[in-house]
Amino acid sequence: MRKIKSSIFCLTISFLFTFGIKIIAMESDAYNLCQSCHGKDLSGNEVLGSPSIAGMEEWYLLRQISNFKDGIRGTHDKDLMGLTMRLSVMNLNDKQKRSLSSKISLMKSKKLEQSIQGDLVTGEFVFQHCISCHGEFAEGDATISAPKLTGQNDWYIYRQLINFQKGIRGQHPEDLYGRQMMEMAEMFNEEMFRDVTAYISQIDQAPSEDR
Repeated sequence: MRKIKSSIFCLTISFLFTFGIKIIAMESDAYNLCQSCHGKDLSGNEVLGSPSIAGMEEWYLLRQISNFKDGIRGTHDKDLMGLTMRLSVMNLNDKQKRSLSSKISLMKSKKLEQSIQGDLVTGEFVFQHCISCHGEFAEGDATISAPKLTGQNDWYIYRQLINFQKGIRGQHPEDLYGRQMMEMAEMFNEEMFRDVTAYISQIDQAPSEDR
């Protein structure tokens, strides 16, 4: 009987060890897949249309990964990058999604180059409509599930504003926050999107003591 129990114990330990190794390997593969598009330091790749995700809020990363997997985001035929993201996360389970979100959120984000120019006066005017959710310094507000806008590529912010306006993003009935953004985006034109994007970039480039 002792030998049987000992054998069962050894088999159990062996299974758990092997299973744990497989989970670690799968999580590593998922992270490597992120790097293939978002860059080694996850600071984004404009050529591929992949934004900076290093240092994003864990809860926001988890929500967006889940939205892609569940078809709440990334199903519009004009959202090529979204479709790509959806395919990338389709096989992740809940544990892997949480682990991946946690790992990415702990990465240090880097200063990003400003590529979009605009009228900062108009941009500041438009940004007044963003403050109630995203904060005075675009720092975000987790209590109302509004992500930070700083630390993000300006070309990505600009593209997402257009996507919201055109209904490429935010149309799904379960995308509550996306629908809110759609309604906000309808108030402005593409030139004003450039202006507010440039204004947000200016906030991001300012020394922290000036904020």
